[in-house]
Amino acid sequence: MPIIHITTWPLKDEDSARAMVEGLTRVMHEATGAPLHKISVVISEVAPARWGEAGIMGSDPGFREKSRRSSYRERE
Repeated sequence: MPIIHITTWPLKDEDSARAMVEGLTRVMHEATGAPLHKISVVISEVAPARWGEAGIMGSDPGFREKSRRSSYRERE
């Protein structure tokens, strides 16, 4: 029984979540042949204030730029 667990920032609406579940289920079914009723998808939404990349919190106003650093020698 395949279980797909996706962790993401909050989705914009239920249609986005529905499309993600349908798309991921289709890909898993096509890749493995698992019956649809055996494929589960779990979406965990995490607030930007509880998510970080490269040591920068997702809620930081400059997150997009700052989170691309590859070392601590680069400016925060």
